[in-house]
Amino acid sequence: MTTIVLTHGAFHGGWCFEPLVRELDSRGSRAVVLDLPLTDLNADAAAVTAVLDNIEGPVLLLGHSYGGSVITVAGNHPSVEHLVYLAALGPDEGEQASDGPVAIGDEFMSAMRVGDDGVMFIDPDLAARVFYPDIDAVEAARWVGQLRPGNTGGASIVARAAWRTVASTYVVCCDDPIILPDAQRAIAARIGANVVEIEGDHSPMVARPAELADILCALLD
Repeated sequence: MTTIVLTHGAFHGGWCFEPLVRELDSRGSRAVVLDLPLTDLNADAAAVTAVLDNIEGPVLLLGHSYGGSVITVAGNHPSVEHLVYLAALGPDEGEQASDGPVAIGDEFMSAMRVGDDGVMFIDPDLAARVFYPDIDAVEAARWVGQLRPGNTGGASIVARAAWRTVASTYVVCCDDPIILPDAQRAIAARIGANVVEIEGDHSPMVARPAELADILCALLD
């Protein structure tokens, strides 16, 4: 049985996949989540590799947003049979995490802050508007309350891009205010991924978990 390993993006944790995991479970699909340290790309990829080392059988490895850079490194693991980039970054060999044809929305950039310790975080008063605009304010506030500071790759360089040898699918979020949709399509084209498009914001695992689960389960068939 294929295991789906879900890798979150910047400022998040494995908790952001809770609605998606419930949907996958209802379909009989096994999903595993983890919390990245969000210190640098190599440490984050090592955390994913440690999880992969303890899974028997094939893996479908998903990376959301910055998590796409993480799976680009960790996806070289021999258990990984398919990569899924969800509104994600996808750097090439010799690049840093955010390199490539990336375009970030102005609203998201204006919400970024740097703490006294030099670590980035998102202004909590603006976070719901950029991460979760497609859900109601009460639910969004619950998710915002779990966001955390973190680095997004640091100066680490990708030594070997997994998408060069592992089949991949790119899920474009058509109304994403963070990684703009045309940039997502450009990343998908560069990595040679099959493309699936889904309506809505940057966080379909929260706002559209059933639709996203349908996409992932189709890749298991």
